[in-house]
Amino acid sequence: MAIDPTATRTRGRRAFLTNLAVLPAAALLACGAREADGKDREATPGLASTATAASTSTSSSRATPSANADYFPPPTGDWEHTDLKAAGWSAAGIDRLVSFVKENKTATFMVVTGGRIVTENYFPGVELFADVSPGTPHDVASVQKSVASTLLGIAQDKGLLKIDDPVSKYLAPGWSNASTADEARITIRHLMTHSSGLSPRTLQKVADPGTVYDYNTDAYQKTRPLLEQATATDINTLSRRWIFDTIGVSTAAKWAPRPTADQDATGAAIWGLALTARDMARFGIVSLHRGSWIDRRIVQAAWYDEAWKPSRLKADYGLLWWLMGRRDIRNAPDDWVAALGAMDQKIYVFPGYDTVVTRQGIAAKEESENTSDFDRTLFQALAAARA
Repeated sequence: MAIDPTATRTRGRRAFLTNLAVLPAAALLACGAREADGKDREATPGLASTATAASTSTSSSRATPSANADYFPPPTGDWEHTDLKAAGWSAAGIDRLVSFVKENKTATFMVVTGGRIVTENYFPGVELFADVSPGTPHDVASVQKSVASTLLGIAQDKGLLKIDDPVSKYLAPGWSNASTADEARITIRHLMTHSSGLSPRTLQKVADPGTVYDYNTDAYQKTRPLLEQATATDINTLSRRWIFDTIGVSTAAKWAPRPTADQDATGAAIWGLALTARDMARFGIVSLHRGSWIDRRIVQAAWYDEAWKPSRLKADYGLLWWLMGRRDIRNAPDDWVAALGAMDQKIYVFPGYDTVVTRQGIAAKEESENTSDFDRTLFQALAAARA
């Protein structure tokens, strides 16, 4: 059965545009390396590592001699840059890459390899991004879903929930606009794989759970209150304790109800997550290391086997992560995964290349709430920047 979420997606994109203009201030006021098991990753020709400049951007003048050693950026102070040549990048190619993203409505852009900065850029003047700097957070739209995925994985590790539990175990009847009996059949996994059978526009039942894929942000949004209920902890405290403080995410990062008072069909507020470009990169790095940060284990590595496995109804979607290697993108590595948000907010994770890419801005090309043809051209630009 086909579900038409056009109205919800239009509302979501419009709300996100408005939020971009106000959230940086309002949210703060309102609110080849190695696998975790030590085995070497197989090197794959295509992408790799590290640092130049553009507009307001950093340079590679502080390159370290051991570009291939495991490195995690400190919570404060200088973030090391890698040596472009040693890491396999072309300086001229990086310059072209930076020019390309600048020309495509990008506000912030980072490439990190081996934990070290390849290039970090802040482009002033992009519509709706009044302030672009390393310390300025912006609403990352549905990139937040992959952060929520990790929180859910940790909660499962701790025995506080199971993703195959019914949502109604944690939320009172009326969390959707389906009947109580129909709500009881919907699991956390259904919310995470967009297969709840609820209409994205009305949150009423339109299909049996687990039978239809349809991208549903409003249903996903119920993972926040159920996490808070299962853990008896608010989402900001939970994120700080379980992920953000360990990996050095800035204190400016916040979950908050969207300033536009955006609501779903039940009247519940839609929440956003504001992150800086560096916050996004840090989350990408801990994901690349499959939940490990220096000597700390944040979530079991096996969680990523589950989260990055194709869901039954959508081959390029796992548990709130996009599986880009499953898409028809020429020369794309099979293990490429991504956190993607409206208007081309992006965290790319390339485990085989030990590389993370982040992008904030407004839509570069044709896009919807969850897909964009910019992914294809951006990947090609990244590949072309290799030495």
